[in-house]
Amino acid sequence: MLVTYPALFYYDFEAEHIAPYFVHFPDLESSGTQGDDISDAMMMAADYLGGLLSIMIEENEPIPAPPNIHKLSLTEDDSFKDEPEFSSSFDPEKSFISMVTADLTNYLNGNDPVEKTLTVPKWANRLGQTSELDFSKTLVDAIVEKHLAD
Repeated sequence: MLVTYPALFYYDFEAEHIAPYFVHFPDLESSGTQGDDISDAMMMAADYLGGLLSIMIEENEPIPAPPNIHKLSLTEDDSFKDEPEFSSSFDPEKSFISMVTADLTNYLNGNDPVEKTLTVPKWANRLGQTSELDFSKTLVDAIVEKHLAD
């Protein structure tokens, strides 16, 4: 199951020698990761997003809907804008907002399976078999989707 959230990618010229890209997901509390360059920051953001949301799902925490990327601002949605101990030293020319996608099945599949008996109408069973549908995967995806929608 793929999930996509917008992220703010800040290039911090004061951290050039470490990992200059700091990534923040505005609607996910305490969210952040870093990267050495754009590719690394994108990969780290996807990994962070997948890991964080899978933990939230496993702990039955509410998951906020992704915000509208067009309403986000690097300045207004800066997670440290009200924190005086953190200076805002990002380079607006190298900073950007982008969608980040993670496949939650890569993070949730580590669970031990639980056997369930499922009853479906004959027509649904026939349709599923004709489509070579993986009934277990479909049910898991539907459960995660329902949780994300709540």
